[in-house]
Amino acid sequence: MTHPRGSSDRPPRRPRADSARRTPPPAAGGNAGGKPAAGRRAGRGGRADAATVSIPPGKPVGPRGGDAGAATPRRHATRAEQKVHGVRACEALFARRPGDVIRVYVSASRKPTFKKLLEHCATRRLGFQIVDGASLDRLAGGLHHEGIVILAREPERPGTAALLAGVADGTILGPLVYLDGVQNPHNLGSILRSAAHFGCGAVIGAAGDLPPLSAAAMRVAEGGAEFVRLFALDDPPAALAALGRAGLSRVTTTSRTGDPVAAAGLTRDVVLILGSEAEGVSPRISKLADRRVRIPGSGNVQSLNVAVAAGIVLAEACRGTGRGPDAAGE
Repeated sequence: MTHPRGSSDRPPRRPRADSARRTPPPAAGGNAGGKPAAGRRAGRGGRADAATVSIPPGKPVGPRGGDAGAATPRRHATRAEQKVHGVRACEALFARRPGDVIRVYVSASRKPTFKKLLEHCATRRLGFQIVDGASLDRLAGGLHHEGIVILAREPERPGTAALLAGVADGTILGPLVYLDGVQNPHNLGSILRSAAHFGCGAVIGAAGDLPPLSAAAMRVAEGGAEFVRLFALDDPPAALAALGRAGLSRVTTTSRTGDPVAAAGLTRDVVLILGSEAEGVSPRISKLADRRVRIPGSGNVQSLNVAVAAGIVLAEACRGTGRGPDAAGE
């Protein structure tokens, strides 16, 4: 086939259907027309200065780069993931376990507080969004999120072998706290907060009975949950017996009997056994106790809240023993 002089050796190319000029992608927080894109998400690897998003109710949540939405219990109530909210809890999570962060939702007012966290998400291409208050309420399942919700991997919960090995090699020091039937997440959070304050080595309990580390418990713990590990014991009586042989005194609290706690001469080498407020310590665990102590009071109420009692007894156990943060001059 021949072509007119001066023409190309090749036949003319057919125009592509998509050969029209393409509009360049808008910058984060804007659109092609220059108007703010209030609904644009930061997404995976997005900018930390993205605009605020309002999440429609009922929209599903994607943990990695997907659209955010109302956090349905089925999506987050997995064994591998957990929701964390509250400023102190989220700060401690990022400081102690940055590699476990999956996705972040934060209010515009909290962006300065969590600047490093958002930069971490952008660098690691983790999903994050700047969302409004109503969306955070839905994500957190309540109003007490303090402007931040993190979806993170749940920490492992070791068992008896790891606990006894840590006590034997000195990496886990007393006091320890054993929870027998304590299920309220706010009580768990308060106990973890006190345990972290007094430098407890662990909070332990029966596997299947030790409550999950819920978002409410972590918020109430004010970051303490990141400093005290939870251990799930398959055979609690056997584990408590082994702790006794390792030199730890097993102490239960009672309402009416036992030695006054201030005169009991407790040291940090204790396992403080706490029962539920309704049932107390179960008989099979109570019979393993070396000592029983009580917190004297007016008698106007039957007993103290279990978390309050834990704080008082831990303070007595740690008082003047020469160990802990204060003894180290911190």
